[in-house]
Amino acid sequence: MAATRSQQDQDLEVLSSKLRTLALQARNIRDALLFARLYGRLHWDNISGFFGDDELERELLRLWQDELVPRGVNNLPAIEPGHWCHIATRIYPAGGHTRLLHALADGAQGRVSRQSLLLTQRSERSAIEKLPKALDVVEELSGAPEQVARVLCDKAARAEVILLHNHPDDIGAALAARCLRAAGRRVLFVNHADHVFSFGPGSADVVLEICATGWRTTEHRRKAHAQQFMGIPAVRSDYRVTNTDRDRSGSILSIGGPGKFTPVGALSFPDFLEQILPLVPNNVMLIGPSERDPWWKPVLQKFPGRIELCGVLPAGKLQAAFARSSCYVDSFPLDGGSVFPEAVMAGLPAFALNRGAAPGVSPTDALRVPDMSTMVRDLAGFLNGADYPYDIDTVRKEIVALLSVEAVAARVDMAAKGEIIPPPESLMRLGNRSADYNAERWRAAEKVHIPKRIWRGLRFATRLKLSREMKALPLSAAVISQLKTRILLG
Repeated sequence: MAATRSQQDQDLEVLSSKLRTLALQARNIRDALLFARLYGRLHWDNISGFFGDDELERELLRLWQDELVPRGVNNLPAIEPGHWCHIATRIYPAGGHTRLLHALADGAQGRVSRQSLLLTQRSERSAIEKLPKALDVVEELSGAPEQVARVLCDKAARAEVILLHNHPDDIGAALAARCLRAAGRRVLFVNHADHVFSFGPGSADVVLEICATGWRTTEHRRKAHAQQFMGIPAVRSDYRVTNTDRDRSGSILSIGGPGKFTPVGALSFPDFLEQILPLVPNNVMLIGPSERDPWWKPVLQKFPGRIELCGVLPAGKLQAAFARSSCYVDSFPLDGGSVFPEAVMAGLPAFALNRGAAPGVSPTDALRVPDMSTMVRDLAGFLNGADYPYDIDTVRKEIVALLSVEAVAARVDMAAKGEIIPPPESLMRLGNRSADYNAERWRAAEKVHIPKRIWRGLRFATRLKLSREMKALPLSAAVISQLKTRILLG
């Protein structure tokens, strides 16, 4: 007997189908791009195991290419040899995705004649000011979505190689990249959000993968012309780990966006704190989460003054936190990605869950243990004076060899030149996470997330008509109520 589909799955499917149809039937390119972006954002926010829609991208390009490149792809500006153009949706003062762009730009310096950066949305000034000097030109594009996409096609056409760092819902950047590839530019898609739906993989000559799970997901669940393992740059090749003799009275540190700590079933960071804090004298510092998230309240009340929720901090303060902490615990249910190897290379003894579902992001996945009780036992033993139980020195050497800025940039340069190599077997062995790992957690939450703000780009008459149409769809009352608010108020 077939399993009964949940209301959550039905709501997502109905709303997804409606937005996709609206994107394809739109009478103007602006509405087409906005409805497609809403569709992309819906699937980005709801990590249901659906990773891309190459057919939709190809059909939108067929319908609107003449609007994106009015003079035709054969009449774009001449290519500047050795010019790499990075296209990103936004950058941030903190966060692993922005640091990845920084490291790629730094690593490419000396390999290329020039690099530029085009941003399709406004970014914070502090983020712009921190960009590496390797980027000769930085431009923030503005205007209606179709205007931004047209300018992208024109300005990025000057580059020999385009590196696409777009947000998963940035359909304009993905379509511009398809136009540029058709015009003979080499397009590389940086798959930095490899665990979610994203526009763009099929627009590229090569998908640059950051981990083993992302590689396998693209291989089986996305459309890609070719794949190249890139990895997340961690350190320079001449980096030496210092300050490994830790004061074990320092804080237990963990870092990640608030959503990475959202409890799902047995994977609950608050439950972990309730188990470890009675066994050790240390306090806890969590960078990223805030007290607004309700799951922290019970453990905060149980251990007053011992848990500090810091919210997001700039990179400089992260380094200070690394220096004064006794150890690092990787976030869960969602792992830290780039910050886990960063903490290890900062000299911190590290502890992590999910050995049986490791993503294969870096050699640090070898430090993972299979269950909570093992991690609590090993961490309590270490903080109370026992030897650190894992071979972290070998892990650090492997990080330098595989994930130095220079090694990552060399692999990207190879992809830019058409030299594709297989992924590193050592990392593929560590990555045994299912592509549906996050979908299982999404279903456990039993909630459909409705996109925000993007609706404002539609004319009010269109939004009013859409609000009426949504009421007639076979959606749950809760989703219809949310939709009405989002559509009319943004």
